[in-house]
Amino acid sequence: MDRKLASVQLIRNIEPIKDADAIEKATVLGWEVVIAKKDNLKIGDFVVYIETDSIVPEKPEYEFLRDRKFRIRTIRLRGQISQGLVLPLTVLPLKRTGYVEGEDVTQLLGITKYLSPTEQTEARLADEAIAREKNRIKRFFMKNKWFRRLFAKEKRGFPKFITKSDEDRIQLFPNICELEKDTLFTVTEKLDGQSGTWFLVKEKSWFRTKYRFGVCSRNIYRKTPDNSSYWKIARQYKIEDALKKLIGKESFVAIQGEIIGEGIQDNKYKIKGIDMYAFNLILPSGRVNQSILELNMTRFGLKTVPRLEYNFRLKNSIPEMVEYAKGQSTVLDIPREGIVVRNYDKKLSFKVINPLFLLKYNE
Repeated sequence: MDRKLASVQLIRNIEPIKDADAIEKATVLGWEVVIAKKDNLKIGDFVVYIETDSIVPEKPEYEFLRDRKFRIRTIRLRGQISQGLVLPLTVLPLKRTGYVEGEDVTQLLGITKYLSPTEQTEARLADEAIAREKNRIKRFFMKNKWFRRLFAKEKRGFPKFITKSDEDRIQLFPNICELEKDTLFTVTEKLDGQSGTWFLVKEKSWFRTKYRFGVCSRNIYRKTPDNSSYWKIARQYKIEDALKKLIGKESFVAIQGEIIGEGIQDNKYKIKGIDMYAFNLILPSGRVNQSILELNMTRFGLKTVPRLEYNFRLKNSIPEMVEYAKGQSTVLDIPREGIVVRNYDKKLSFKVINPLFLLKYNE
């Protein structure tokens, strides 16, 4: 499912901002957003909420974002951190049936997702795969955008039997602190790098068992060995050999991890070369828990993402969870990007991003 970059949401709360006469703080979902008093918005009003990392179209109503290249970022106004943009419903065209809470209006407003350099590279690789296509019928249909998207997915698609490594942010679950107050979670540090997946599939034949080893970036199956960081890590840690020892009687096994180091996200952790920290070990039954992950990765000399707490109970509110996420990284003395919170029995997980990290690195 595509991410809702812009949606119709309810204003849950409005609070004053100290020493600020023209602005105030609104809570939408679990996000804290600075709004203008002149818009006369009230608690209970429906509004359009646009998430961070969205790109709005170059139209007069968004001219105030030109200096930011029309990208919605995490910002600080009069000491208040603001994540996202709130607009009155009047920005939407009239609709006979009206708009409902949670309705996706991303395409309606012409909003697109900001692509990081890594994501831009992945998109380019998909386009190159299409350009190499020799089938004349497919080349003809590639004049249509819908076919190009379908074919790119087919050609470079992520393996369907593996869950992608991307948790939603806690702000999308505004009631979670109350609903899961008695649940125990594992908390790990979220590292800022490139997410990779390495898998092994057992393919039986009449004579012997064969194995298919695969390497993926966050969204793309990189079938052919290359000089990318994903394949470098595969060779550096002999991951295929490790997976052959881990697979046992299972039909497949996969390791997912975060790659950090030179050439990746400005190498914030000052790593020489590149390194990988595993955060998932996946079997057909699902993800194994953090303790089993750590035990198995240690066997093969692989690092795991730093574990911060094991039996953790959620704080009383999302702002308190955001405050908890701030802290320093355990890899280097810089603000950590955030945390990942998981309960393996309930298959429940989400991330909490440190806004101070986003402000420091203008992200």
